[in-house]
Amino acid sequence: MHICYIADASSVHVHRWVSFFAAREHRVSLVTDVPGHVPGADVYNIGDCLPGIRIPGVSAGYQIMTKVRHIRRILLKLKPDIVHGHYATNYGFLAALSGFQPLVQTVHGSDILVDAVGSWEERWFVKYALQQAARVTVVAEHMAAKVRALGVSGDRLMVHQYGVDTNRFLPPARPEFRRPYRIVSTRMFEWKYNVEQLVQAIPKLCALVPNVEIVLAGDGPERGRLESLIDDLKVRPIITMPGRQAHDAIPDLLRSATVYVSTSITDGTSLSLLEAMACGVFPVVTDIPGNRSWVTDDENGFLFPAGDPEILADRIARALEETSLREDVVARNLELVRTRGDYQLSMASMESEYQGLLR
Repeated sequence: MHICYIADASSVHVHRWVSFFAAREHRVSLVTDVPGHVPGADVYNIGDCLPGIRIPGVSAGYQIMTKVRHIRRILLKLKPDIVHGHYATNYGFLAALSGFQPLVQTVHGSDILVDAVGSWEERWFVKYALQQAARVTVVAEHMAAKVRALGVSGDRLMVHQYGVDTNRFLPPARPEFRRPYRIVSTRMFEWKYNVEQLVQAIPKLCALVPNVEIVLAGDGPERGRLESLIDDLKVRPIITMPGRQAHDAIPDLLRSATVYVSTSITDGTSLSLLEAMACGVFPVVTDIPGNRSWVTDDENGFLFPAGDPEILADRIARALEETSLREDVVARNLELVRTRGDYQLSMASMESEYQGLLR
């Protein structure tokens, strides 16, 4: 089977899709507009296709049509069995305009949860991309409801996890590897991940629990503002900001922690959360639909309202203090991820879906 992805070559999610099918000895191609090398795939970089003279509106239309022309030329040459677009607002939209079938679309979260309820242009992009697809995959039921509201029938819709490699993401072999008061966030420094709320919670947290250490393992456009807030609150001595970590480094970072925190205000199914749960880290996450699919408050983690650093501090303090509660959920969360969010099982189900479309 020859699968051609139209997607971001710099995305770790795309790398994991490509790697799985390449390892299964399928032929995999990737059409992208950013530099990137993905082992196992033939990568075709069409570039940004921007015109020399920029005219608002006109330049965007020119760029889109130029990209589509390049994509069509590549697809005509490759003649893949399946075309699969990732992220409906841009790559998925370009994949739909190519006219190739069978077309699979994967929505990642913000495309359906943010863009599709934003400007009418972005909503139209998303709606058009999804309506052209033979199959649309989402990672959570609350996203599926929004896709159905755009006119995609249920028989074309599939709830499908990207999955976590539970052979790599697993609890530490030695319990002493954990730092008892280490709290980790692996979210990027972008508005939707709201890492500012965790920083705002630190003064109260320090008053409740001494000796805490915070690792903010991310990067992004909000970094400068976060740095200023950290200095204003005088909490820099207990914070480490190592920058965005390579995916191979994430398991050991999580295994060293006691509590994982996500302050995101919007999410599909967060792979960062599933990775933390698989590593046996106690999750303290925002009370949003994507997290409620995996965490039941006071049973296998804590939920807290987005935008309330006081409650967040209380939840983290309780998680650090209740050792028996943390130990009770480790095996339960690992089994939950292995059952519902295992990478190998999830991608094998997608392979069957591809084969079904071709039949």
